[in-house]
Amino acid sequence: MTTHKLYISEADVHDLMDMRGAIEALRSAFREQGNDEAMNSPRARAQYWGSRLNIMSAGLKSGRFGFKAYAGTKSPTVYHVMLYDAALGHLAIIEARRLSRLRTGAATGLATDLLARTGPIKLALIGAGEQARTQLAAVAAVRDLQSIRVYARNRDNLVAFCAAASKELDLDLQPARSGEECLENADVVITATDSQTPVVQDAWLPANVHVNTIGANAANRRELETSTFARARFIVTDDVDQARIEAGEIIDGVQAGSLRWENIAQIADIVANPPTNVEGLTIFKSLGAALEDIAVASAIYDRALAQGRGQRI
Repeated sequence: MTTHKLYISEADVHDLMDMRGAIEALRSAFREQGNDEAMNSPRARAQYWGSRLNIMSAGLKSGRFGFKAYAGTKSPTVYHVMLYDAALGHLAIIEARRLSRLRTGAATGLATDLLARTGPIKLALIGAGEQARTQLAAVAAVRDLQSIRVYARNRDNLVAFCAAASKELDLDLQPARSGEECLENADVVITATDSQTPVVQDAWLPANVHVNTIGANAANRRELETSTFARARFIVTDDVDQARIEAGEIIDGVQAGSLRWENIAQIADIVANPPTNVEGLTIFKSLGAALEDIAVASAIYDRALAQGRGQRI
């Protein structure tokens, strides 16, 4: 069988993959993992001359596997996925900055679909950075949004973000005056910051709410208070082994004795066996797993072949 090796650019990714497609790619991959048919390896971080190299890898039931690499340097971060096939060898190099935002949003969309109340919802978003728009698009793909409030510390950035995202996503975003006001009566909350200290106080959260915390993917970052995790009915993450290294709030709770690792579920488990009752506080602690990258990369490669996109290499 002929192997078509492709270089797939950011522009190709933008044109080839939408949010609904990314969510379904993740749903399929996590179902495979829940049935022990897909594999994920936690992110590895290394320091070189003041720069950080991040590498994460995973494999799908189809025989597709690969890794994502990205480096934090003085220049803007560049992301790439290398995609392989067990029978065919190397398939593609994919520019992966947009892919990374898509898969992070898709994980939130999938978790919200599984853990949030059905019907129209009130959405609260803390953060107005690069990840925030795909987070909104993901929740909008799985729920009817009755209202959207957004809060960020920089008021000018907040107002500009709400105006631009409202136009781009055809949604009505309202800037809030505080984090507490933003969360008032919310059904679903998203925190998308790089804060090292909690941006949401436990007392602000309604009794029945689903929280997606996506920004704190390193052990020195925290978006929620440990007490919020301690009272949650469900705590779900994309990879428990990775959470043992990166999930600061959970690590704190385990060390304090208020949480136990065996009570932390993987999203693969709830995709394979969805909960029947999601009343109370539920949390998706998103860290960004390689299985998400490879699932979306594999779907992008198939679409590129079908549509004649990408550069042959």
